[in-house]
Amino acid sequence: MNRDQKIISVFALGILWGISEIVIGDLVQSFPLPIRGMFLTAISIFFIITTKKLAEFKGSILLLGLIVIILKAFYYQTILHTALLAVLLLAFLAELIYIIIKDLKKASVSAGIFLMIYTFIHGIITHHYYFGRNIFTVYENLVNGSWGFTFSMGTILLLFFVLNLLIGAIVGIFFYKLTERIKNQAIIFFE
Repeated sequence: MNRDQKIISVFALGILWGISEIVIGDLVQSFPLPIRGMFLTAISIFFIITTKKLAEFKGSILLLGLIVIILKAFYYQTILHTALLAVLLLAFLAELIYIIIKDLKKASVSAGIFLMIYTFIHGIITHHYYFGRNIFTVYENLVNGSWGFTFSMGTILLLFFVLNLLIGAIVGIFFYKLTERIKNQAIIFFE
C-alpha cells in the first residue's frame, strides 16, 4: 500500500473505532465499571494493532486517536471528558510502545498488556479520585457480592490487575494474528 492508502486506512479505522466507542460504549453502560473498561479497551487494542499493521508509519496511532477523540468530543459535546483523555493516553502509550519495540508482534502483545493495565489504573484514578465514586466498593461488590467470594481489597485489586494483564496478552496475540488476515484483504482491496 502506498502512503495515501495507508492514511485512508487510518482515517477509516479511526472512524470505525470512534463509532464503536460511542455505540458499544452506550450498550455496555450496564456492565460493572471494571468489566466495561476491559471490554472497551480490548476493542481499542484491535483498532490500534490493525492500524499499525496497515499503516506502519510513525504517528499513525496518534492520528487514529485524534480522529476518535474528535468524534467522541462531538458526541459528548465537550473536550473535558475522561473518556477522551483515556483515548489520548491509549494512543500515546501505544505509539510509544511501537516506537520502542521494533518487532510488530512483540509490540502488539506488549501494547495489549500495557494498555489493559493502563485501563485498570485509569479506572481507579478517574472514578475514585476524579469523580469521587468509591470504585473500590464496586470492585468489592463485584467479587465478594456477585461472585460469592470474600477477599480483601488488596487481593481483589491484585486479581483484577492480573486479569487485565492476561486479557491484554490474549487480545494482543489474537488481534495480531487477525490483522494478518485483514492486511492481506486490504492489500487485495487497494490493488
